[in-house]
Amino acid sequence: MSKIKIVAVLGLGILAPRIAQAQQRPDPSFTVDGQVALHSFMSLSDAHLNHLADLLHLLAATDAARSGDWQRIRGPLGEVATMSVPAVLWYARPNGNYWTVQQGRVAGNLTDRAYFPKVLRGQTVLGDLVVSHSTSRNTAIVAVPVRGRGNAVTGVLGASVHLDSLGGLIRRELGGLEERLIFFAIDSVPRGALNSDPNLIFTEPMKLGDENMRAAFTEILTQNEGTVIYNFRGHRRTVLYRKSPVTGWWYAFGALGIAPEATGSGR
Repeated sequence: MSKIKIVAVLGLGILAPRIAQAQQRPDPSFTVDGQVALHSFMSLSDAHLNHLADLLHLLAATDAARSGDWQRIRGPLGEVATMSVPAVLWYARPNGNYWTVQQGRVAGNLTDRAYFPKVLRGQTVLGDLVVSHSTSRNTAIVAVPVRGRGNAVTGVLGASVHLDSLGGLIRRELGGLEERLIFFAIDSVPRGALNSDPNLIFTEPMKLGDENMRAAFTEILTQNEGTVIYNFRGHRRTVLYRKSPVTGWWYAFGALGIAPEATGSGR
């Protein structure tokens, strides 16, 4: 398996245009098997969300879920919470009214969520990013339909996964990270889904930098995988990235270096 010399990766930063790759080479002082690290990062994240979806599908097939009775649903849904990543577990009716394990009936309504009509059409949602109505936390949605008579969708079981908690869990599962190693994931907006710097979760890369940085993220969103070198917050970054078929997120892994302009060495 080929190795990539990484000296600079992100923090949800923005990538310089691909032409910059021909002008810059990663510092050979630090080498990691970036492909393996990236694969591990993506696999761990996708596996957590897939596992949660599987648990919700199992619950959706039970008489308790099909009853639409929150008092019957709450207990089993609470059990799902003990077997999954940190999240708010909820049940919603087709009109958007919903209940959470933590709060019971919530005053908000889910009909304004872009993912909600998709679940009512029978789709499973994994990875839609929203700010939670009930907690105001940045979350990734996992949601599955509950079907009744005639296979009609009669409700939705879902989880609002806490992105900062998921990112921290993945960091630990990776065995921790050296100070210069960084990871992130973005959706198609693009907006930060996961980040080794929790302060960059839910930020929008297109608004964080200059024209070259915006052009770079425009480029990354058109590719399924690749490598890009860019400068962000005083560091040169080399990002190895790949798009997930599970969430539709782009995952990236790399390491930080010192930007040429920060050392006075020029371009």
